Amino acid sequence: MPRRLRNWSYREVTDFLREKGFRFHRELGGSHQAWIRRGLENEPDTILEINFTRRSYPLGTLKTIIRQSGIDEREWRAWAGA
Repeated sequence: MPRRLRNWSYREVTDFLREKGFRFHRELGGSHQAWIRRGLENEPDTILEINFTRRSYPLGTLKTIIRQSGIDEREWRAWAGA
């Protein structure tokens, strides 16, 4: 299990995103994937790019995913049990 914003694996990131309404959209080049959350009514769709890796994400990469997701960082931390 991740601690705060450290040691998040691909599976933990995608499990969290699924709980927040994201789903796999399509493969991009190499090991990258597009994940999407459809917007409600007049809201735009949210699309983010995730790199499949077997290692934990570096903090900078995870913060980029958090920013692109539009989900408050506190929700990520709470989900991790911080």
